[in-house]
Amino acid sequence: MNWRATGRISIALLLIGGVFSLGVHYQLQEDDHYPYPDTTDLKTSPEEHIDTQVFVFGTVEAMSEERNTATIRIDTDEGPFTADINRFSTQKNVKLGGTVQVYGTFQQEYLIEANNVRVVNPSGSSDMYKYVVSVVGAIFVMALFFRYWRFNARTLGFEMR
Repeated sequence: MNWRATGRISIALLLIGGVFSLGVHYQLQEDDHYPYPDTTDLKTSPEEHIDTQVFVFGTVEAMSEERNTATIRIDTDEGPFTADINRFSTQKNVKLGGTVQVYGTFQQEYLIEANNVRVVNPSGSSDMYKYVVSVVGAIFVMALFFRYWRFNARTLGFEMR
């Protein structure tokens, strides 16, 4: 039996198990790291979250520049709901159908007093740009790596060329 290959496989499995256990730990502790109520909780029991700081994403359905308000649709696991936003600045290139993130205080059922509003309208080509740059970078790194190294299947390791 090749003990070097067995050792390398064992180390790889140990590292994969460690990364997996870190993911499980993070999932179990997620509520402690995110202080804002979940949007599903806001929809199902809004009275419990009055005067609570919230952070939500939504799609703009209506705006009023005169009253500095907007109505946004927030998607949840229980289905979407609409919320009215006070102190909604319309000077940030907000368009109907655009996506915004709102940080503020949940005042009453489905009314948020905004402290900060940010527009999250990505351009249509931004996703394609990220994918193309990632693929080109990966090809470059792999070509550079295999220029100096080669894989040895007998020892399950890499060797200098």
